[in-house]
Formats: sequence, structure tokens, C-alpha cells
Amino acid sequence: MPYLFDFSNIVIDSFIAFCLGILFAVTINAEAQAFVAQFLGDVREKDKNRFHFNAFRHLDLPGTVSFFISGFGWPRSVDIDPSKFVRPRLYTVITRIAGPLANFLLASIISSISLILEQFSIETQMLQIVIGVNLMVAVANLMPLPPLAAASIPGVLYIEAKNKTFEKIFWQAGPYLLVLLLIADRVNHNIIINRLVMPIVVPIFKFFTKSYAFGT
Repeated sequence: MPYLFDFSNIVIDSFIAFCLGILFAVTINAEAQAFVAQFLGDVREKDKNRFHFNAFRHLDLPGTVSFFISGFGWPRSVDIDPSKFVRPRLYTVITRIAGPLANFLLASIISSISLILEQFSIETQMLQIVIGVNLMVAVANLMPLPPLAAASIPGVLYIEAKNKTFEKIFWQAGPYLLVLLLIADRVNHNIIINRLVMPIVVPIFKFFTKSYAFGT
């Protein structure tokens, strides 16, 4: 089962693994967005604000709080300039979606490493927590709520937003509204998480962490 932080029963090893999972998740998510943006045309010379692989600079306050509440979160928003894209709206969506796809890829890679270590009877519980965190981020980003990746999809369906002010406020307030929603969800025993995220995450997590012997 993917890791959900339990405030009433803090296990040091699990807590450390969870924190490492957060750092890995936000770094790979943000750097993937930056890479795809650059690949699609948003080229910036000597742009250290996007390519630095410093996990702590990628941390976002509401996104980090969300990790401890719900098991998933998001990095600091990656700065992109849609005007540099040939197809601004479509390429913006592709850039944002690249983040959670990178989390899924990282979970897959760590899963392979974990399965190899298990063949030598090495404990991999900490790696499994990191896998769980990245899968939670990947799947949760399918929810169309800002600042999650899927929230950028509706914009590609419209030629021009009618109310730019409302759109700007919506995106700025979105992270804080989402945190409040997740707090309410945690108080109500993760009704939203269990209904929307876990049915997808759990089967993938079990597949990624299933022990097997090579050659069987």
C-alpha cells in the first residue's frame, strides 16, 4: 500500500524514506517539465532557474504540505513561455503532463532496482515508499485541479479564455484551495483519495513491488 503519513505513529525509517520520496518526486517532476519545455521550443540560455537539480529549490509550500496530508503533492511551478511554442496551448499541456509521466518512469526504475536487491535478500521497504510517493504524484495529477497537470487540459479546448482575471486568480488560489480540500478529505478518512486515486495507484504499486525469482 502506498505510504500515507501517520502523525500518530511516526516511524523514523519510513519518515526518512518518505522525505526522500518527496525530494525525488518534486525534482524529477519539475526537471522533466523544464526539459520538455526546452525541447518544444521554450529555449533559454543559462536558465539556472529551471535546470539545477536542487530538490529544495523545487519545493513548494502548499505542495509539500499536501504530501504529508494526502501522500502526494507538487513542485514549485516551472516557468514556461507558451508564446515560444509553435502550438502554445497543446505544447503547454504536453509540458505539464511530462512531470507526472517522469514520476511514473522513476517509480518503474526504482521498482526494477528494488526487485534486483530482493534477490539478494536485501530489505527494500524504504525503496517501496519512494515508489509509492512517485506513483501517487503521477496518478493524482490526472485530477483536473490546479496546480495538478490535468488542470491545464481544459485550456487547450478553448481558443481564448473569456475572463483572464478569473483564470489568473483561479490558478493562484488553486494550490491553497486544494490543500484545504485534502485536509477535509483526511479528516473524513480520505474519501476522495480512496475513491479517485487509490483504485489506480494500488494495483500499479502491487505490480511494481511484487517479488519474484529470476528465471521462474
